[in-house]
Amino acid sequence: MDKIQNAPQSALAPAAVRVAVDRLLSWLPAGAIALRGDAAPDLAQALRRAGIALQEEAAVAAIIVVERADGNAPAERLAPLLADIAGPVCLVVAGAAAASVDRATWEQAVIRAEWRKHPLNERVAPYGELDRVTGLLMIAFERVPEAAIARYPLQALVEERDLHTDMTREPGRRSDAHMTRYAQAAQFIRPGDRVVDVACGLGYGSYELAHNSAAASFTGLDASEYAVDYANVNFAPASPTPMQFVVGDAQNLSGMPDGSAEFAVSVETLEHLPEPDRLLAELHRVLSPQGRVYASVPNDWSDETGEDPNPFHFHVYDWPRLVAQFQRNGFVIEKAWLQDAGGGQTRHLAARSMLEIDPLAGPTCDGEWLLVLARKADVLPEAVTEPLARARALLAAGQPSQAMALLDVEINDADPLRAAKAHGLAAIVAASSGWLDMAATHWRGVQDAARRALSLPHAEAEAAGLLHLALRQQSPPGDARPGALYRQLREHAAVLSVLLGENASLLADNDDRAVVSGPCDGAEQINMGAREVRQLIDAKQWLDGKYHEHMSRISALEAHTAELESARHWLDGQYHALTAELQRLGRSDPPAPDGTM
Repeated sequence: MDKIQNAPQSALAPAAVRVAVDRLLSWLPAGAIALRGDAAPDLAQALRRAGIALQEEAAVAAIIVVERADGNAPAERLAPLLADIAGPVCLVVAGAAAASVDRATWEQAVIRAEWRKHPLNERVAPYGELDRVTGLLMIAFERVPEAAIARYPLQALVEERDLHTDMTREPGRRSDAHMTRYAQAAQFIRPGDRVVDVACGLGYGSYELAHNSAAASFTGLDASEYAVDYANVNFAPASPTPMQFVVGDAQNLSGMPDGSAEFAVSVETLEHLPEPDRLLAELHRVLSPQGRVYASVPNDWSDETGEDPNPFHFHVYDWPRLVAQFQRNGFVIEKAWLQDAGGGQTRHLAARSMLEIDPLAGPTCDGEWLLVLARKADVLPEAVTEPLARARALLAAGQPSQAMALLDVEINDADPLRAAKAHGLAAIVAASSGWLDMAATHWRGVQDAARRALSLPHAEAEAAGLLHLALRQQSPPGDARPGALYRQLREHAAVLSVLLGENASLLADNDDRAVVSGPCDGAEQINMGAREVRQLIDAKQWLDGKYHEHMSRISALEAHTAELESARHWLDGQYHALTAELQRLGRSDPPAPDGTM
């Protein structure tokens, strides 16, 4: 296949181009980008318009577009396009190619060429959209380091697959499910945190966390010498953050001093341990006072005997058991999720989804895994110790007057940045409550305090954002249409994260982690049983078949119409020719019957 195929029209619709460009811009490194594969002029134009320098030759990264279904296997199509690329690659599959070959097959074709899923793959392939968006597949990859290939080629992983799996070199739903957990956990790692990954396996999770956070260091621990050596060869050298992997027992972290980490990850571990309480007790000791832990367990994988059929699982977990275990070891669950992947031994037909649940009430529907974020119970949460956070907590509790009273005290703080933040939150509360004069007063307060804060070296960036937001809110004319305030505030997402907290309800368009996958959004979808899901899938397949059948008939009719139109033009021509001939003959004198004049 040539590097650039000439095609009259791209299969990427305008909406798909917008989605693809938005995701690519969040993933592409700085520098020239190679664009290869089937021609996608609209995509190329949109990328250039966004300031991306495109070329055909190898560059810092590459985008490979595949749209045509030419009958060749994916591996054969991609091999020449990947051959001379050293940097990361994003595969964009659309049109007939996306309809005829599924995501896992495209993944496998690239992985077999000794590539692996990129640690930022979630940016181009959000987990919650993988079963919702059709007609566009995006997958990001990076080359496996040569030293790692020499020691651990893909075949070596195949032989170890029952015990160890590197999900970056594994295609399919289960790989997606494992990798998205680390992308989610990374959201809660604070800048400068020291992170421990207990029972880290082959180390891909720590590697993904490092690329998706601003942590200071990573330590991965696993009981398997094979896994630790693999992680040190494959991931530690390529990590953007200092990273080490050591052999150790998850139930005995004696090699880690008290308070030596701020964040811990332990995914799919508790059910594998004979004494999981020992791990949680050790994590409570190792974590600093503000430390948190992110963990996951299978959600009641028991069979008719009440036991988990997986021979490596010692325990069957449900929500009450998981909560009780964390609580008796000194943790409070702050956040919780239900996750589905489909294709497993339970909920086989479920769509890929990550549904956030109330950690106080617990799940109200079924799911394949339970995931939690927990903090130490003997540490006051941020909402009790930080004034702005306390005001947010009062707002969440439906006490705006008390929140405003607290903000009035904070407004008089000698620190101009703190005063600007207090004015900003008070202005948002006042505007949302319809107190427009009060909101205007507080926006002026933001403007004055933020200008004073600009002279402080540690506050310049936040002060500039607050000042811009205040000036925007004071610019006439005001927009009084429904939703106007929400739309204006969304233009300043970074500032809002400061005022409303990291868990603000003003979610970005691409934040799908609390969205249920399926034909429509809402928790009712996840309550559907396998029979109803199967019926919906069958109905969709029937409708797809009817659609293509009718489109084929329309195409055939259009072809017949063209033929009929051509025949009509021919008959018109013949008619006019015969008419002209008859007129010519009619003007001639006919000869006499006897031949006389």
